[in-house]
Amino acid sequence: MSNHITIKDVAKQAGVSEATVSRALNDSPQVKPDTRQKIQEIARNLGYRPNGLARSIRVQKSHTLGMIIPDILNGFFTQLSRAIEDAASQAGYDVLIVNTDEHLQKEAKAINLMLEKQVDGLIITSAGASTDYPKMLGATPAVFVDRMPPAAVVSQYDRVLVDNVQGTQDIINCLIGRGAQRIGIINSAVSTTATERLRGYHQALAAAHLTPDPAIEATARTDGSNVPQMARQLLVNQKCDALFAADNTIMTGVLRKLPDLDLTNFQLGAFDDNDWFDFLPQPIVTAKQPIAELGKISVERLLARVTDDQLPTQEFRLAATIIPRPVDTRHP
Repeated sequence: MSNHITIKDVAKQAGVSEATVSRALNDSPQVKPDTRQKIQEIARNLGYRPNGLARSIRVQKSHTLGMIIPDILNGFFTQLSRAIEDAASQAGYDVLIVNTDEHLQKEAKAINLMLEKQVDGLIITSAGASTDYPKMLGATPAVFVDRMPPAAVVSQYDRVLVDNVQGTQDIINCLIGRGAQRIGIINSAVSTTATERLRGYHQALAAAHLTPDPAIEATARTDGSNVPQMARQLLVNQKCDALFAADNTIMTGVLRKLPDLDLTNFQLGAFDDNDWFDFLPQPIVTAKQPIAELGKISVERLLARVTDDQLPTQEFRLAATIIPRPVDTRHP
């Protein structure tokens, strides 16, 4: 059947007005049950499908949200996307997802695409600290998740993030409590998380009266290509007895390099968690992020702002759960 069947075609075959067809297809009690059933059956037989875009323009709502993330292949964003989709679905909304690969141009293109699709609001994990979001988004509501918008406009948007400082501090404290004295860090290239997780790292060292050493503070490239080299530098050349990776992709790069280093008696710490970390031969302390809650709050806050654009903005900071995986319980 043709994809161009219109409501007018249904009305003509049913012998009723287009308004009656519209009411019947929306299960309006204003249409008698037998007439409603007849119209719905005719619409099905003809292959009629409502024009969602036309309807969204008419009622000024598409019941669709946009989500802009760096990379859905990253386990954290895979889970976050699912959490947001689940929360949106429960509220009767669909979600469009676009990846930016941490590129500002791709992010700008993604935002333009979402606006063209008439999304009711956007959930954004920012690719850069200098983007003029108010100019790009206009009146479209937006919530930032996992990362901050630029400082100049931060007060204009809701933010939903994990407590990076405290989570990192707890990981480093745990490593120190197990005897580590020289803890290297491979930090993220992402501005928000990098700054906050480095602060937590330094605070933990200060509390333990350990002096920070710039020689054991490294930063991963966005693509992670230098992580294996940094792992060797810190664990072999700098003789670190523990290594903290600021996110799960960095830790994955470290783990791929470890077999080549043939080292023993060192510890690992990572922000983010994976179930398969249970099977690592090295003890690892991780911060498990409350991903389902991050997604749920992001959607709830965005929908609240869709309803009331005068709602005061807020920042939500959620606690990470520390998973120590002690050696004595993992290897009986």
